[in-house]
Amino acid sequence: MSKDVDSTDLKIISALQENSSESVKSLAKRLGVHPNTMLQRLKKLESSHIIKKYTAQIDYSKVGYDLHVLFMGKVRKGRAGDMAQLKDLLNIKEIEALYATTGSWDLMGILRVKNRDHLLEVIQQIGRNEIITKTASHLVLFTYKDPQDFNPF
Repeated sequence: MSKDVDSTDLKIISALQENSSESVKSLAKRLGVHPNTMLQRLKKLESSHIIKKYTAQIDYSKVGYDLHVLFMGKVRKGRAGDMAQLKDLLNIKEIEALYATTGSWDLMGILRVKNRDHLLEVIQQIGRNEIITKTASHLVLFTYKDPQDFNPF
């Protein structure tokens, strides 16, 4: 544990991961912390970028994005970390996450698309990036645990 983060901070982080819309007053009462102390701790966690942002967990299938896809990409040697070369990939709104990786593939990402035709369009758009040499994609059939469910505290 970092010297800047104590057990109370970890309890706050854990509680916010469960419900980031809970009011400061309610959160303070539930965790047994004075509301002013809670506010100060939240500001400290935000300013130190431990809390990056507050967000909602969306069921994308209910808003028309029925396919959840994992994709991998190979890039020209030594270029995966070159963000300038990847900036057009970052502008593809269907890419939920994009990672430079070790192993057989240089990039891995998560896509949210409406259907197979939409998937084909996005994969072709990814492939048009000049440093991408190969792609592969895998449909997610079922999600057992989402990244938002990660809460080690």
